[in-house]
Amino acid sequence: MNIEWNWGTKLTLFIILFMGFIFVLVYLSTQNRIMLVERDYYPKGIKFQDRIDERNNALHLKDSFQIAQNKEYVVVSFPEINPDTGTIVFFRHNDNRLDQTIKIKTNKNNKMYFPRSDFKKGKYLIKFHWFEKEKGFYVEKSFYFN
Repeated sequence: MNIEWNWGTKLTLFIILFMGFIFVLVYLSTQNRIMLVERDYYPKGIKFQDRIDERNNALHLKDSFQIAQNKEYVVVSFPEINPDTGTIVFFRHNDNRLDQTIKIKTNKNNKMYFPRSDFKKGKYLIKFHWFEKEKGFYVEKSFYFN
């Protein structure tokens, strides 16, 4: 069997290959899991002015939060705060299955220790939110876990 390679045959072959390429791209794009927003973004959007006020309350404390890592632990150092209630959220932008919410319970050195095995390598946004004497505070810091 001998195929004649005239312009019609070449054009048909090109169209078939191009359509196959497009189908492969569509399939691969549907298999990719991307989470761009938080699950409950609408209620959080309504209360955004409260979050702005809480950020302004904690503006002088923002640089006091230190995050370090060693072979065994991730260490979060807090400034001198006395929270009535509070949480730390380790927010992973691209995969909400890796998000963690932990209550703030510092030791006497104002530090908290987290096992490194709880985190996968990548960039996290760490959100500190606490209340002191019914006044809210909020700080965000980016951190890259190796």
